[in-house]
Amino acid sequence: MKSSRNKQRQKRRRRKRDGAATLSRRVRQRFPNQKLVVGETRDGVKMSEVLREFIAPYRGFANTEEAYRKLLVTAIIAWNAALFSAEERKVHLEKILEILPEEVQADGRAIISELIERKERYFSEYKRMIIDYEVTDTGKDYHLVVISTADELEEG
Repeated sequence: MKSSRNKQRQKRRRRKRDGAATLSRRVRQRFPNQKLVVGETRDGVKMSEVLREFIAPYRGFANTEEAYRKLLVTAIIAWNAALFSAEERKVHLEKILEILPEEVQADGRAIISELIERKERYFSEYKRMIIDYEVTDTGKDYHLVVISTADELEEG
């Protein structure tokens, strides 16, 4: 029995490691000329933990991996949009929302607006943009790995 649990733990660890490696490869392909730093940031904050906390009130609605991924994408869109000025935010969000079918654009706008408000109210001290993420099903839950900018975005 104990051996079986150890094997399951090892399998979960391997999945998490594989997810992080997949994410790192994908980001390096997308940004081949950029120096990527993997590991602790100067502030020691793990954006995966911050993002999990950010989506916590909505997590109960995402009971499948697909739903969880959709929640993450929506949350990341809102998170990153909240880092822009009001004018820039409006332009970026309109571009994103026009991709959605017309009948869901109003709901999409409302959900993203709610998330932006949550970001500004409870997470305003975090100025790092989320670049990409990877989700791995561990069997018990989903392991989340996030790549973000190391420092806050420059105003300008």
